Amino acid sequence: MTSPRHPPARARALIRSSVAATVVIGSTLVASPAFASNRDDGDDPGAGLSTLEVLWWFVGLPLLIIAVVALLVYAPSIARGPRQRPGPSWSAGPVWFNGPTDGDVDAAIAAATPTTGGGGTSARW
Repeated sequence: MTSPRHPPARARALIRSSVAATVVIGSTLVASPAFASNRDDGDDPGAGLSTLEVLWWFVGLPLLIIAVVALLVYAPSIARGPRQRPGPSWSAGPVWFNGPTDGDVDAAIAAATPTTGGGGTSARW
C-alpha cells in the first residue's frame, strides 16, 4: 500500500508527462504573439532562406560540429595505435591471485565434503 504522499510509479509518470505537456503548451501560447500576421513598426524580415541554406544551417553544420568533436575525442587513441604491439608474444603463464595453492586437490576436497545444515543458495549457514 502506498501512502498519499508517495503515489505509485505510474501515477508519478503521468504527473511528470502532464507537467511537461503543460509547459510545452504554455510556452507555445506565450509565444503566440510572435506568430501574429500584422507587421510591427521597424520589422524588416529580409529575404528568406533557400532549401539548401536551411539544410546547411540546421543539418549540415550540426553534423560537422559533431564530427569535429568526435574526431577530437578519438584522435589521441587513433594516433597512439593498438595497445598490444606486434612482436614477441606474452611469455608469462596464467596466475591465480589469492586462489588455492593446489586447485585440483582443493576442488576434490570440496566436492567430497558434503554440505550440512544449509549453505549454498539457501543462505542458511
